[in-house]
Amino acid sequence: MVMAVASAVGAVAPSWLYRDNPLVAATFRGQDVVTLVVAVPLLVVGLVLESRGSARGRVLWIAMLFFAFYSYLFYTFGAAFNAFFLLYVAVMGLALYALLSAVPRLHFSTAATGAAGRAARGVGIVYLLVVAAGLGLLWTGLSAGYLFSGAVPAPIVASGHPTGVVFAIDLVFIVPPMLIGAAGLIRRRAFGSFVAVAMCLSGTVYTLSLAAAGVEGVAEGVGDGAELPLWIMLTLFGALASFLLLRSRPPGAAESAPAR
Repeated sequence: MVMAVASAVGAVAPSWLYRDNPLVAATFRGQDVVTLVVAVPLLVVGLVLESRGSARGRVLWIAMLFFAFYSYLFYTFGAAFNAFFLLYVAVMGLALYALLSAVPRLHFSTAATGAAGRAARGVGIVYLLVVAAGLGLLWTGLSAGYLFSGAVPAPIVASGHPTGVVFAIDLVFIVPPMLIGAAGLIRRRAFGSFVAVAMCLSGTVYTLSLAAAGVEGVAEGVGDGAELPLWIMLTLFGALASFLLLRSRPPGAAESAPAR
């Protein structure tokens, strides 16, 4: 509910809430819209299904908890201080501790790790590796470039923030889990397969939010929408990977006592 409130106000009253430059404010508003209409309902659905012992519900719930944690890292550390700062901290903290309390209670079936079909595994592996490699090479390349040119990378300048918040968060919380998930699918390991599906789901919703942010930027006249086709393509790619992996079987987690 905290995330629903924060995203609802950001979606309907961004000029009151955000103190960032117009580009960043438009980005946050686009993300708020997707959080409100997509991520929050999926989190609720996942929690309800998980409480009934559904493995698919469990991975959906975990994926949306991760989405909440990841997204609100940006609001907490990357947004200009505003009236909802404590709400951002609450969403990030609650999502983090929910994840930490849930993961040790998950039960994985090693006997079922190879149940996902070849096509599902292939699409999932490619999606995870493409996103992980793309972000890893982009952020490390831009950061390393500063050593030679002395020029602050353009995304940092555009954000109006003095540090590479996006760089750090993606390199720590996106690239390694996606590589772990890809390795799990390749090696047919239960835990890695579970991580893979969770990252496909959360990645799909997040690139959808980036697409919405791009549309909002164009609408506000502060962006050119150049990255919009990329976000749409990755959203469709991630949705396909998620669908195929979830259809193959409940990923990784055995049907046992619900993780709460």
